[in-house]
Amino acid sequence: MCLPTSRLLWTLGILLLVGLASSAAQAQKFYKWTDANGNVQYTQSPPPEGTESEQRVVATREVSEERRKYCAAIHSLAYRLAGYNRSGMSVSAASDAMRQFEKREGVNVDDIALRELVNFVFSASRRDYDTDIAGRALDACLGGSFGKLGRKSLASAAEDEAPSGGAEQGRTTRANGKVTGTGWVTHGLIATNYHVVNGKDRIRVRFADGHEVTAFVGESDKDNDVALLRVSGALPAGLPLAGTEAGLGAEVFTLGYPHTEIMGSNAKLSTGIVSSTTGLRDDPRLYQISVPVQAGNSGGPLLNRDGEVVGLVTAKLSAAQVYRWTGDLPQNVNYAVKVSFLNRLLQRTSAAAAEMPAQTDTLEHHAARIGPSVVLVIAE
Repeated sequence: MCLPTSRLLWTLGILLLVGLASSAAQAQKFYKWTDANGNVQYTQSPPPEGTESEQRVVATREVSEERRKYCAAIHSLAYRLAGYNRSGMSVSAASDAMRQFEKREGVNVDDIALRELVNFVFSASRRDYDTDIAGRALDACLGGSFGKLGRKSLASAAEDEAPSGGAEQGRTTRANGKVTGTGWVTHGLIATNYHVVNGKDRIRVRFADGHEVTAFVGESDKDNDVALLRVSGALPAGLPLAGTEAGLGAEVFTLGYPHTEIMGSNAKLSTGIVSSTTGLRDDPRLYQISVPVQAGNSGGPLLNRDGEVVGLVTAKLSAAQVYRWTGDLPQNVNYAVKVSFLNRLLQRTSAAAAEMPAQTDTLEHHAARIGPSVVLVIAE
């Protein structure tokens, strides 16, 4: 199964690629308060009179005219879907009907966004319908949900918002056009995320000992957000790739370079488990992981306790976007592309090089062993 990057990364429009920068933002206020039952609440409207509250601000993306036009199409489709739902039509039948309508009328909405819109409308409660579900869909779209643009614009849109819609193209450091992410050595090449290097003219990699070399994109898979970089000179031993997928609950960890401008230039290790063997909306190409990741972790290796790479850290769920949708703030929901999609690139190109053997070991020993093979990727 191979879908465009825009579909992998814009799924529902609420992923944050942990690699690139966000654009200009405006402030959105919400309130934190405790109700009579002792439950902490987060609301955009003020709490009941006399209730102590803490006012907070969430940054939201500015809405362009292009986005408003796109969301107008989403609103129109949501209104039609609401009619299907009221008539008792099934979800699958509504999906088919909307796909035919979208193509017949030339409405410029991506297939994945359309599917998510169907789920949004059909999962709404009766109360939501009473307050205009199409209007709620419009608000969600303006807030960043349902992807960014339609199929006619996908080719030119990958740089700007991956998954945004509520997904901002990732969160790597971006200053004066510079983007940073993480890469790692395998088969004589350096693996990373496609979105880290996409559209960049100058790419460098910095090794753990501090020396830098120029890199060039060798092979890339925009559809699944993986890329292989070539560099001159000798490379450290490559990380071994897992021959089987990680299972639910498997212990995993990553080594990477988050927020180097704040956290420092040394690699950072974080651990967690495989929370799901599928990603957002059960996307089979992704793992959901509890490993904490930050800006700059994009492209980093996700390893099992044998030191084998099972995936590449790619995205995190946008807490702000989910809050706008549900009133709940999700915690530590992150995603990694399965390593099988990198294997497809390696079948087309690779270089003779030494590879580390897999071995069960402590995290401390793993970190010391693989550290030299994990690099900072700097793209400008």
